[in-house]
Amino acid sequence: MFNNDQIIVQDYTCSTNKLTGNYVVAHLSDVHEKEFGAGNRLLFDAVARVKPDIIVFTGDIAKRKEQPRFNKPYTTTFARGLAHIAPTYVCLGNHELQYEQEVRYILMEHDVTVLDGQVETRVFGQDTINLSGMSDESLGVKFSARADSMLGAEGYNIFLTHRPEYFDGLSGRNIDLVLAGHTHAGQIRFPKFGAFAVSGQGMFPKYVQGKFEQEAMQMIISRGLGASGYPTIRSNNPPELVCVHICGTKQTFRHEATFKM
Repeated sequence: MFNNDQIIVQDYTCSTNKLTGNYVVAHLSDVHEKEFGAGNRLLFDAVARVKPDIIVFTGDIAKRKEQPRFNKPYTTTFARGLAHIAPTYVCLGNHELQYEQEVRYILMEHDVTVLDGQVETRVFGQDTINLSGMSDESLGVKFSARADSMLGAEGYNIFLTHRPEYFDGLSGRNIDLVLAGHTHAGQIRFPKFGAFAVSGQGMFPKYVQGKFEQEAMQMIISRGLGASGYPTIRSNNPPELVCVHICGTKQTFRHEATFKM
């Protein structure tokens, strides 16, 4: 309960024969208007230190979906701070429901790309990384209308989704890596047992945190950075910045820290 202001950098490695180089994706999720230092400076410094080629955020900037007013200054600072470091891509979460259009406008105004079915391409020399994703279905988005966005895309394909339970349905759709959040890893975790329940998955959830594989597709779930609901604290569960090292056939990344479930 006393480590809610400590950001843990969690490294994961994903190897692929679709790329020749080594690339870093900084994955953030579920800030819920949490501030790490004035103007989130400590968070931005942590992101900058991992030297990302791409930054992704998988939903829930807002503190809570029922909040009476939209926190425009926080969202503006958050978008500007990330976009200043590296190209930034976002999918919206369920807590953006009440202020979806305002959030979209601010993100786009500060050169942050909201992924909602389209494919965005980054070219690094001879390597191509494609990104797509979907807003949370609570915002009226249909999974079936977004899940096929990567079909025909050539390169290494990353799909952003707020909810990890979509993972099974994304199989066979030309996706290499799924990045997700939403779970907060249970938010309040119990020693030895971890999380007993997660929103959207109920008791004893399958997808809580960490790395999962299904045939040629992988998924990494961020534990997130903030907290929501009641009580609004994280316990045995420090805020997490995920650093994904995507290694092509000619590169390796030697260290991978594993957070045990």
